[in-house]
Amino acid sequence: MQPLLLAALLCGLAAPSAGQKNGLPSDRPLNIAHRGASGELPEHTKEAYSRAIEQGADFIECDVVLTKDLVPICRHEPDLNDTTDAFAKFPNLLTTYIIDGEEFEGIFSTDMTLEEVKTLRAVQSREYRDPNFDGMFEVPTLAEYIDIALAADRVIGIYPETKHPSWHNSLDIMPEGTRMSDIVLGVLSDKGYGGDVESDTWAAQPVYIQSFEVGNLKYLSNITDIPLVQLLGGWEGYVTPDTNQTHQAITTDEGLDDIASYASGVGPWKDTIIATTADGYSDVEGATDLVQRLHDRGLQVHPYTFRNEDRFLSWTWGQDYAREYTEFIDNQDIDGLFTDFPGSLAKYFVNKAN
Repeated sequence: MQPLLLAALLCGLAAPSAGQKNGLPSDRPLNIAHRGASGELPEHTKEAYSRAIEQGADFIECDVVLTKDLVPICRHEPDLNDTTDAFAKFPNLLTTYIIDGEEFEGIFSTDMTLEEVKTLRAVQSREYRDPNFDGMFEVPTLAEYIDIALAADRVIGIYPETKHPSWHNSLDIMPEGTRMSDIVLGVLSDKGYGGDVESDTWAAQPVYIQSFEVGNLKYLSNITDIPLVQLLGGWEGYVTPDTNQTHQAITTDEGLDDIASYASGVGPWKDTIIATTADGYSDVEGATDLVQRLHDRGLQVHPYTFRNEDRFLSWTWGQDYAREYTEFIDNQDIDGLFTDFPGSLAKYFVNKAN
């Protein structure tokens, strides 16, 4: 690792000085670090979260899965093969599960204790990103991720996603009458999180809980006042994991009314707002009215995922991520952005204000 970057990462883990923390911005959309500063460092590591905060993120996002001993950890999927050295260390745990109707072969967090997970080291899962940090960083727990946000010298929000909660709930490791979301809420409660977006408690420790599963969010809405965010897909073949609704079905007027009854916001795939054509252009003229219809129901809109690499940038923007930001912020009036590169979004906001 480069010495200056290592020093910066270590400084990012240090506790802040005493005093009143600056709160979230109210004059611009939220900068939501997708899996931390995942464009630069292996995703869902303490170092990636700290780097995102250092670069100016307002929220750090965490996908949550469980270990065999029911400890919530930060991984994008329960299959740890793609993002860690799990196979090299635990080849005997290779197995197959059916998750949301699809078959996956891998080594799963739910077959490993936390002690075993802590022997793993993160790797870069995308071949077009820097692999030089592979093997350096451990897998954090949900509690450790939260501690990074709380230790910052300004208010940093957290944005956990309960990953495949119905699948987790079906496993033999789950005690009778307990759901994955109960375990996640227990950690959040222990760390002082609670309250709706209008409360002083929320302003001091902002949090959204997100999920693709409709039933999971409805369950949460009955047991917590923490604001909830319904994630939406929209790519070919997508349906909601638990209710089997297409994107078209869940975004009818009736579907959006239902979402507004239990959620405070929606996280749509950005192509369902402005589609990307087969030849790599963005159909700005054909932009949908989804954002306006969500706003009409009082819902926050936090689309995903904005990335800086050319392969993800439309020819319409001249492969310039700043022009893409401008289209979604100024013309679509979104309330927050999930980005793999929170530093570039922070710089964009600074330049826009000057």
